Amino acid sequence: MSAAFDSEPDAMPRLVELLLEEQATLSAVDAFSTRQEAGDVCADHRIYEDRIPFGRTPGPGQQLAFRVDLDACTGCKACVTACHSLNGLAPDETWREIGLLVGDGTGSAVQQIVTTACHHCEDPACLAGCPVQAYEKDPVTGIVRHLDDQCIGCQYCLLKCEYDVPKYNADLGIVRKCDMCTGRLEVGEAPACVQGCPNGAITIEIVDQVGEAGKVELLEGLEGAIPDSSHTRPTTRYVSTRSSEAMRPADSARLAPAKAHDPLAIGLVLLQISVGTMLFDGIVSFAGGGVAAMRSLGPLLAAGFALFGLGAATAHLGRPLFAFRAILGWRTSWMSREILVFGVYLPLVLATACLGGWLAIAGSVGRLPGPLAAIVPSLLPVLEAAAILTGLLGTASSIMIYVDTKRPAWSLRRTGWTFVGTMIGLGALAESIALAIASRWAVGTSRVPIGLLACMAILALGSKAAFEARFVLTAGYTRDRALARTVRLLRGPLWRKTKMRLGLTAVGLGMLSIATAILLLRGADMVFLLFSLGSLVACLAGELLERHLYFTSEAGPGMPGQ
Repeated sequence: MSAAFDSEPDAMPRLVELLLEEQATLSAVDAFSTRQEAGDVCADHRIYEDRIPFGRTPGPGQQLAFRVDLDACTGCKACVTACHSLNGLAPDETWREIGLLVGDGTGSAVQQIVTTACHHCEDPACLAGCPVQAYEKDPVTGIVRHLDDQCIGCQYCLLKCEYDVPKYNADLGIVRKCDMCTGRLEVGEAPACVQGCPNGAITIEIVDQVGEAGKVELLEGLEGAIPDSSHTRPTTRYVSTRSSEAMRPADSARLAPAKAHDPLAIGLVLLQISVGTMLFDGIVSFAGGGVAAMRSLGPLLAAGFALFGLGAATAHLGRPLFAFRAILGWRTSWMSREILVFGVYLPLVLATACLGGWLAIAGSVGRLPGPLAAIVPSLLPVLEAAAILTGLLGTASSIMIYVDTKRPAWSLRRTGWTFVGTMIGLGALAESIALAIASRWAVGTSRVPIGLLACMAILALGSKAAFEARFVLTAGYTRDRALARTVRLLRGPLWRKTKMRLGLTAVGLGMLSIATAILLLRGADMVFLLFSLGSLVACLAGELLERHLYFTSEAGPGMPGQ
């Protein structure tokens, strides 16, 4: 045969020619019809179903949503690669994840593949929390879109979304997320993940919204193991012939520290010590326990902390040049309110420090020009009171930023005491140092306010450290899965940092106790100042490390694979 083929090469048709000839006889539809009539094609009704709702738009109280047939999903990740390729994502950026449920409730080991993307919630937390209004929910389709050009990269939506949907792109300095391939849907094309799935496991359908009083569980029987759907009312519909009640996410026991957000942690601590310093400065001034020079030292110290704190927080942004947009979402976003309030707080603190310094330099009101001699003394306490009030409002907004995420580890009880404890403890310590420095230029100044502030710092920082130690060492939190994971993180991968944090606070409080004893015996001399400054450095380092752990130990429930 080989010889015949070699001698007569044109006698036998080439394979390509045969295929082209066969292709020319029937269209794709004709070929499919012929095979169907011959029984060569499985008569599965899903073959004939549309993967998107052609020619139909959601009506009132409806929206588009993903429908996922878990029985058809094999975990091949074709949806992941299709989404990645079509949207031009970065190598480590994914908008669709693949997870696994495992269990043995039927008497034999079972597993279920789960594919997850944005759930286009009825009440999206990312939209409500964004300080620059970089999210919008389409009034017709219900699709939640991210406006890339509006984003400043604050990453608050990463904390607000319990499903870990928004992804931060460090190269672009912005957050991006799934928009259900809106552009493709508008021209009748299926989203990338829908079109890429070889088994038709993912489709787009029109669903009825459940409303504020309603609730639809994403995966039945996994309450506590995945986020509570009543918070944002996700619209994805998972269907399966198997129950997930006896299953759990395969990665539920994984211990991985969360993102640190260190610039944000530094900003929070420095702003809280600034507010605390102003608070105690105002209390001492009102009680008449200060000296003239103190009128500038306390506010000046608070202004320095605030400047560095706001600078560190701005460095956390992916696009800091557009930080001015951060007040746009003040109606719904606690972060926007915090930025707005602290934006007012800083000028008030600076004005208080400058005016107090002027009075200290002038030496007495009588040496000021006539009109100022009547205005300045009454203006200073007003400015200081306004600064204290805005600072307290800003701290309350900071607390609500994290409480509003509804993450168990950031509850009001834990976050409130953490932030207020830092404000009171470090603020009292910083103000005691400012008073001690000022008293060196005022002979006969009472040491009582300095001692009271030092004792207040010891009490606040010591109580806070004890609260944290109890949280780490107690077994009572194991009833809550998320808090149990947080405790295991602090005892496991973060244990060295946890010990270092508590150790720094112990050293700082020990030095402050020695400084207080020196104060009672010898007054606010140089030895007292050295010990109290050393205490401030140690306690501040401990609080910065505590805030690092506050972010990295958060371990709220997520979807399988996230």
